[in-house]
Amino acid sequence: MKTEISYYSLTFLKLALISFITFLSPIKGFLLIISLAVGFDTIFAIYTTIKLNGWKSYQSTKLFNIVVKTFFYMGTIVFAYLIDYFMIEKNLIWGIPNLITKITTMLWVYIEMKSWDETSQKLGNPPFLTIVNNIIKKAKAFKKDLNELKKDE
Repeated sequence: MKTEISYYSLTFLKLALISFITFLSPIKGFLLIISLAVGFDTIFAIYTTIKLNGWKSYQSTKLFNIVVKTFFYMGTIVFAYLIDYFMIEKNLIWGIPNLITKITTMLWVYIEMKSWDETSQKLGNPPFLTIVNNIIKKAKAFKKDLNELKKDE
């Protein structure tokens, strides 16, 4: 009798897990993106800490925060997907499917990118926006020179 109950409960748990994974399959890309962003941020922060202060400054006890942050980010993305799925008619806002989920994911990725930028600045690099502005200025100057060359021909 006891093995029969454990067999049925194990089967139920398997089916519940498979159903949950199937339900979340449309957002697996969002979850992967945020996991990679947090992972890259962690690796970059560890590298910066070791480079600036040496191996003795590295503390593995602080790595537990990765788990909390990742599950918080993933939980909010899943919650946003639940809102998209159950509360939004036809899962479309302005013709865009899963808009709330996409906005939530982009918010967390933006926060992680700001963290990358701050970590990079600790190493003495210029801010990311300064680099992007310089690239845009160089591209505009190159386009201007290219247009002048076309006029000369």
